[in-house]
Amino acid sequence: MLEPLLEGVDDLILAGDVWQERIAGERVTNAGILFAQLKKMVHDRNLSVEILRGNHDPGTPQGVAWCADRVVLVTHGDAVYDEATPWSREFGYYREEIREIVDRYESQSHLAQACSDRACEIANTIQARKLPKLPVPFNFFVTALWPPSRTFEIIRVWRTMGREGLKFLKKSGEGAKVLVCGHFHRAGIWEDGEHVVINTGSFMKGSKPWLVDVEGAEVIARAVNLDKGMFVEGEVKGRFGIA
Repeated sequence: MLEPLLEGVDDLILAGDVWQERIAGERVTNAGILFAQLKKMVHDRNLSVEILRGNHDPGTPQGVAWCADRVVLVTHGDAVYDEATPWSREFGYYREEIREIVDRYESQSHLAQACSDRACEIANTIQARKLPKLPVPFNFFVTALWPPSRTFEIIRVWRTMGREGLKFLKKSGEGAKVLVCGHFHRAGIWEDGEHVVINTGSFMKGSKPWLVDVEGAEVIARAVNLDKGMFVEGEVKGRFGIA
C-alpha cells in the first residue's frame, strides 16, 4: 500500500511511531513482521533511510534528523511538550517520575536531541495498564476517553500544539526554520512569519496522513490519499522556500 509513495524518493525519513513496539503476544509479533517488511521494501529500492523513534517505538535509537543543511528538523513530536504525552491514560500514575525526568533535562532543553531523549525516557517509564474487556461501543469509550481528564488533555493539546511546536522550534531547534513532526494525529501547518511547523497527521482511523518533500530549496507538504487500495500523493497543502 505504501510503495507508490516511494516513487522518486532518494532519502527517506520515517518520523516515529513506525510500528507498535509496546504491546505483547501475537500482536507485537505481527507488528514486528510488518516493520521488517517495510524495512525490506525500502532496502530493495536502495533508499537511504533514517527511522526515528516515537512513544510507541522508543527502542529505536535515533530521535531526530536534519535536512537541507539543518534548516529542516524532523522528530516524532513527543519532544515538543516537556511531558511528552500528557494525554496518556497512565500519565496520572507517573506524575512524580515524569517531573523528575523533566527537571533532569532542563539544562539541555535547548537541544533537540536532548528533548527527544527526555521523551524517550518518559515513554519507557510509563507502563500500560490493562483495561476491563467491555462490549462495543463501551470498549471504545473506555480505551479512548478514560480517565475523563484524558479528554480535556487531548482537547488542550490539539488547541495548543501549533503554538507549542513553534515555541519548541525557536528554543530547541538549534537554528532550524521548519519542524516536521507527527505524534498528535492532527495534520496541519502553523507559521509565525519566520518558522513553520508541519504535522503529518496519522494513518490511523479518524486522522489524515500527510507527507513532506524537501525538494531543492522548497519544503512541500502533501496530503496522502487512498486510491484502489494504495496510498498515493494528494493535493499540495503548503509550499515553503528555504533558500
